[in-house]
Amino acid sequence: MLDPKRMFSVSELEETLTIQDIQQALVNVGVEIYGSADQELRIAERVRLHIMDSGVRVVTNGGLSVQFTARTQRSDAPSAHSEELFRRVREAVGEQASSRGYEEAGAEIVEVKDPVNEARVLDVWHEVTYRKSLDDISEAVEEVRWALDLEKYVRL
Repeated sequence: MLDPKRMFSVSELEETLTIQDIQQALVNVGVEIYGSADQELRIAERVRLHIMDSGVRVVTNGGLSVQFTARTQRSDAPSAHSEELFRRVREAVGEQASSRGYEEAGAEIVEVKDPVNEARVLDVWHEVTYRKSLDDISEAVEEVRWALDLEKYVRL
């Protein structure tokens, strides 16, 4: 197992780091994993005691990075334009993220549909994803903890 305190170069990371190494380092500090794939860990965020979500991810595709998604909901401001909803996310979350070295990786509008009736849209989310490239596991652990503590739902 890799020592989470040891510094690795990006080329060393690509050669030696596995998603299981990162997962173990996160579990060792009490971070709960929601799901995993070959090059991605989805970090669990408790919405309620029995409901989890996953807006924070650790990705090893092309190097080590942490990313998270922040959002607003159309239901909070039904008459607001999409540009305004995205702007609010960027102001409330993006400024904090950029001060830590995150860059905006994308923005999208997501329709939240009724699980019983796919034709019915329950809400519309305006999501902005931020990503930060990292050099070692200890940085990833630190950034995951920060992202978990960050309020990612922007109320209007």
